[in-house]
Amino acid sequence: MSVLGGKFLERVGEYKNLGHLSDFPEIEQMMHESFNSTTMSQSPNNSQGTQYVYYHEGGVPGKRPILTGSAAKPTFTELPRIDISRAYSTDPEARRALAAEVNDAFTKVGFFYAVNHGIDAAAVADMFAAMRGYFALPEAVKMEAHSRKNRKFRGYEPMFSTRLDPTTRGDLKEGFLMGEDALDPEQDAPPKVVERQEAEGPRNQWPSLPEAAFWRPAVYRYHRVLRKLSERLLRIFSLALGLPEDHFDAITRFPLTNIRALHYPPQERDEDVGIGAHTDFVFFTLLCQQETALPALEVLNGNGVWVPAHPDQNAFVVNVGDFLKFFTGGLWQSTVHRVRNVTGEERYSIPFFYSPDEDGVVDVLERFRETGKTYETFTAGEYFEKRLQIDRRTADDGDGKAVTAY
Repeated sequence: MSVLGGKFLERVGEYKNLGHLSDFPEIEQMMHESFNSTTMSQSPNNSQGTQYVYYHEGGVPGKRPILTGSAAKPTFTELPRIDISRAYSTDPEARRALAAEVNDAFTKVGFFYAVNHGIDAAAVADMFAAMRGYFALPEAVKMEAHSRKNRKFRGYEPMFSTRLDPTTRGDLKEGFLMGEDALDPEQDAPPKVVERQEAEGPRNQWPSLPEAAFWRPAVYRYHRVLRKLSERLLRIFSLALGLPEDHFDAITRFPLTNIRALHYPPQERDEDVGIGAHTDFVFFTLLCQQETALPALEVLNGNGVWVPAHPDQNAFVVNVGDFLKFFTGGLWQSTVHRVRNVTGEERYSIPFFYSPDEDGVVDVLERFRETGKTYETFTAGEYFEKRLQIDRRTADDGDGKAVTAY
């Protein structure tokens, strides 16, 4: 089920308006087959004994066969590491060489480790320390900013409050989500954007109790440095696509950005999952993982095999999101990934999501278009709104578990 092969927004909208899965037995069967095994998403489902990995891509269910033996094809078995210090170079040839490596990684894998990224180690360590402090707060303090109180579902997400896999009790994690908000002075939004949002009101929800007063400043310190790094990388991505470095500037004047601070307790039940298999519905993601003895993040390769993404607090895991895949006509891979915290340790991770402006048009780039073929366009804001619809729906239908993953 490629999200590129059809009406992008219509497919997302149809899935979001399904109501209860029991009304749609084919989808219900597929989703239940997805996770009815201890290997997570791998189960035989036809007379030939073919096994599939099931996931969410672009917000709708998808599947991939598990290929072994002579059926297996060349694919990645580890994530590449790229020295991105050249992104800061004044030498255009150095930046172009980096762009070529990025293009190769995004075409073949959809992920890479960014090393020598220029972010001070203390900034990362401070954010992780703040996360440990925040998630250790009394439940009543965290629940004061419950995401269900916010129309964009931002704020504190309790354990099991999100669920990509309908057969589980929910994702075994707690989190805190913030995003672009022109009314937050820390974001220095352009005056026109501020004016446009004033009638709408604030988008973010922050704790107001004194015990959590440290949280907002800590998140924004991290947000500032990650946004700058994202802007630098986007210029390299433009070069990698054979475009001028400033190609995406026009649609990223006030980009849609999100930080989702996540805490995963050790997973004790085989049927549990930290977060189910999915792709990110963004431009791209920068993830920092606190180091644990064993990896928890896993990336799906072309043979349907889960490849571990070993944690390295000194590196960012960079991955293509659905929007970049769409821009490139599917050349760059928005690769499926999941989290299973079988490390026996508490796991903390910080994905930073970067997307075009709310009214930024997502369209297949000219160089990737086929003659005579019609291509759909939509704005990033339209797509995000459709992805939020199901969260609003499930919040009202008595289930109360959101499926939004980013």
